[in-house]
Amino acid sequence: MAIPKERQMKPKRKQLRRKRQRSKAHHLMPMEVPIPQLQRKRIRHQLQKRENPKALHLVTVNPNQLQKKRKTSPKKKKSTNASSSEPSVAETATSVSSNNENGTKSTSKTAAKSPPKKKAPTHQRWTERTPLPKLHDAKHSALTNGSHTFTILSWNVAGLRALVKNHPDSLPDLVTKYDADVLCLQETKLQEGHLEDTKLKLKENLLDKMMELGYRGYFCYSTVKKGYSGTAMFLKQRVDNVIATSGSNGDAIQEDQNGEDSSKKGKKKQATLGAFFASKKAQDGEDGWASKNGTEDIQSVAGKPTGNVPSSIVHPIKIINELGLPTHDGEGRVITVEYPLFYLTNVYVPNSGQKLDRLTYRTSEWDADFVQKMQQYESEGNKPVIWLGDLNVAYDEKDTWNEGAKHLAKSAGTTPEERASFKKQLEGGFVDAFRHLHPEGRGHYTYWSQRAGNRAPNQGLRLDYFVCSEALMEDGEEKRAIVRDSYMVHDQMGSDHCPIVLEIEIKK
Repeated sequence: MAIPKERQMKPKRKQLRRKRQRSKAHHLMPMEVPIPQLQRKRIRHQLQKRENPKALHLVTVNPNQLQKKRKTSPKKKKSTNASSSEPSVAETATSVSSNNENGTKSTSKTAAKSPPKKKAPTHQRWTERTPLPKLHDAKHSALTNGSHTFTILSWNVAGLRALVKNHPDSLPDLVTKYDADVLCLQETKLQEGHLEDTKLKLKENLLDKMMELGYRGYFCYSTVKKGYSGTAMFLKQRVDNVIATSGSNGDAIQEDQNGEDSSKKGKKKQATLGAFFASKKAQDGEDGWASKNGTEDIQSVAGKPTGNVPSSIVHPIKIINELGLPTHDGEGRVITVEYPLFYLTNVYVPNSGQKLDRLTYRTSEWDADFVQKMQQYESEGNKPVIWLGDLNVAYDEKDTWNEGAKHLAKSAGTTPEERASFKKQLEGGFVDAFRHLHPEGRGHYTYWSQRAGNRAPNQGLRLDYFVCSEALMEDGEEKRAIVRDSYMVHDQMGSDHCPIVLEIEIKK
């Protein structure tokens, strides 16, 4: 007998129901089950911060909860809160930098290196420029005392060809602004043929312009090395106060301030720059000091008057080349001009070098022989001496912006040997004019490193000086030449040095 289909299906349905019930009960009961590999990775990620993350092969879990988490839980984001269980970068760096008890360093890969802290400098950093009082008024002195202010300019140009090329009017404008009697230059780096070289245009851009202003140049070249060292001086022609009038025959007659005809006097006057320098050339002869300015016919050039002071007082008597010592001559470092009231020496002192290879020569030989020569001029001529220029020494803490820095003791210009040598020179009867007149002046430097860009922040050295005999610093009725003021021209560009100025009052 055949069984109906409805009855045949009933046992299967019952079996299915039972299986479903069993499975529900089975899934709801917690039990220890092996975790598949994919689930194991997720659980490991969740439990990697626990004490024993390696024992993950059997874990008591509820499979239903795992399924729910798998469906509903979002991806876990990294916490950035300060209360997170992960250590911070600062804590990690601190743990790495510290040593353990055995003295060994930790080698954690997550350690972050902290940047090294810069130590605060212990040396001085003086860049402020204190104001300097104006100690002398040339116009007031001329009106009240009838005196003449003899103005001297000194400038290390660090290459005259480059200066004239880049700043062709710098020197003419400078001497015009300060009405200078003498302009002294150091480190010209010229050779004898450079003045006539048409490509360099030194004649038309410098010599001719200075000639029109009444200046004539004298140059001293280095013969031992080309394009090295070198000095130059431009001297101004001054004339007495004379009034030009027309005579009965139409010729010009020169009268002095008293109204007397100078042509009728027994002694003839020098009223023109050409006549003066023509006579000087004859006196100097062929000693290498003939000016390279070209033509000698400069009758149209007129010098400025000297007040009530005779022009002969400010006329040079003799020009001396070098020191006259074979040990030091040949580098073109010295020009000396003798005036009726004093000697004036333009000098470019040898640098000791980056490796101080010339330090011994400079301090033991050059400095000693040079100051001895100045004392010789002073004693034999019975007149005071002024020596000026780039002396390549920053004497004390007021002459450097970073006094106390460790490298200064081994740097040219600031070594103890150079400072002691300069001090010894001053003890020979000479005075640093600027420091004597402005003892509290700070920040007035004359040299700044162009490579380091130190000029704008005023991080420099004072390497340029006027050094005078003590007699020139003393005032008195019997004194005819007295140093009144000294200062710097900080705004003058064109070199890594700036010009310096000395004003001397010459009484009638």
